[in-house]
Amino acid sequence: MKKLIGTILFSILFITTSFSQKGDFTLGLDYSQNNQNYIYGYDYYPYGYYYTPNINFQPRIGYFISDNIEIGLGYKSGDNEIERTYIAYNPSGIGENYNYSNKSNYSYNTYSPYLKYYKNNMFISARFSISETNNMDNNNYPIWTLDSNGVYMVTSFDNYEYKYNSKTTTTEISVGYVLSYNDKIFFEPSFSVRKEIGEVESINITTTNSENPVVTEIISPITDATHFRLNLSVSIRLGR
Repeated sequence: MKKLIGTILFSILFITTSFSQKGDFTLGLDYSQNNQNYIYGYDYYPYGYYYTPNINFQPRIGYFISDNIEIGLGYKSGDNEIERTYIAYNPSGIGENYNYSNKSNYSYNTYSPYLKYYKNNMFISARFSISETNNMDNNNYPIWTLDSNGVYMVTSFDNYEYKYNSKTTTTEISVGYVLSYNDKIFFEPSFSVRKEIGEVESINITTTNSENPVVTEIISPITDATHFRLNLSVSIRLGR
């Protein structure tokens, strides 16, 4: 894949035609539909299941270094925290129940520099992406103890902390067609071939009955294969 990208980039630098103007900036949004594009599904760890994301949007900014060659950077990130509230019912069936909550956090960052060459209404693009995701679940489960008065009370917690970190690198070659809405707005459907490699690090920390925590760490590779996907980009060109 790396040799293929190098050959394509080397070749397109020697092709000249007239499509855009040197110095133009672009603002864009890329949408992709994956086909057999497997990404590590941390919810099912450690069984090795994978899932296919349904929607993938990525903003980007670009610059034409010559009339038909654009360089740019795509970037997306997110951070989501979820807090769930539970009720632990008193084992005696009477008396006070216990309310408690657990938290989950998911965050990700993706950087995607790219090089794109236009010829008439066609284009070819090479992209390299670096992605990292972090997931953490912190779960406490109350422990009921019978006191000297015969009443059940919550006296301690079993704690289970799960941390998952995945790092992937992706190389991608796309071929597409340019549809102009006007001289500023362009739609660019394309088909791409991509190769993704990476690994997932899983750390489980279990603390039971206030004893010393048990730490389990596992590193697993992400499926290394060539995948295909359909893309649609919207670009706004500035500077004309």
